[in-house]
Amino acid sequence: MRFMLKSELENSSLYKEIQALLDNLDLDVVEATLSKNGASAFLHVYLNKRGMDIATRDLENAYNILYPRYSVILGDRDLSMEVTSPGMQRNFKDVAEFKIFIGKLVRLYSIEYSSYIIGEIFSADNNSVTLKNYTIEDKKLNGESINIEYSKIAKAKLEYIWEGKNA
Repeated sequence: MRFMLKSELENSSLYKEIQALLDNLDLDVVEATLSKNGASAFLHVYLNKRGMDIATRDLENAYNILYPRYSVILGDRDLSMEVTSPGMQRNFKDVAEFKIFIGKLVRLYSIEYSSYIIGEIFSADNNSVTLKNYTIEDKKLNGESINIEYSKIAKAKLEYIWEGKNA
């Protein structure tokens, strides 16, 4: 298994622009893509609310800020735009997502341990993530804190514990 996560989000000009527009709403851009095809354009933005679950009202507020701006920027192009939450079990695409989802439960595959590790994201920097209250599934080991370098993570996603799921 090889390293699958990118490290591009925070360097994207689209990300920086949208993040600056939505920062005062306590929203973080998880992913933003703009595709242009002839006379049309499609802007897709995934958002997270800092410290809480994102609500429909948050998405509506973001849409109302972004749509007029990008309609002007794109000029004569017909703009379609979708502003959405990342979902309960989002597959991570970029290491920046570990910072965005601090406090959330994550499930990642560690190359070092050859196992899935589930834990709450406690902190994240440019090189690694620290999980608290973690479980290394295949080894049936639990612990308070573990630090994992991004280069040792093959894949990661938000983890959601469904009601009634057996532990």
